[in-house]
Amino acid sequence: MTFDHLNKSFNIETMKLEEPEETYTPALFTRVSKKQRQFIIKQGGNRSGRGCSYPWKDPNYEVGDSFWKAVSLKEWEEGTGRPNVPHSNKVGGRLWKTYKAYREDTKQYGYFVERIQ
Repeated sequence: MTFDHLNKSFNIETMKLEEPEETYTPALFTRVSKKQRQFIIKQGGNRSGRGCSYPWKDPNYEVGDSFWKAVSLKEWEEGTGRPNVPHSNKVGGRLWKTYKAYREDTKQYGYFVERIQ
């Protein structure tokens, strides 16, 4: 059923929707392979950051697996943006460790997060 005859009677043009532009949204974190681990240079210091959504409960992350959270140099120097690891009771007994680090292969500052149990 079309309403072309009514549109013509009332002099109405049908609005055509344009396809939305694709926008690039950077990933919150990236998974680190065992081969890429050699490029992570862990830094000292330990400060907590703001909470975000990370793969704390993801069953694909086994002991020894890790991910990378990139931040700006300013955030890295100030110690902000660090993933906030939840208590192990809230994530099924999994334990995670975060390190302030520099990634040589991508030339990024950020946080290296590893599942340790």
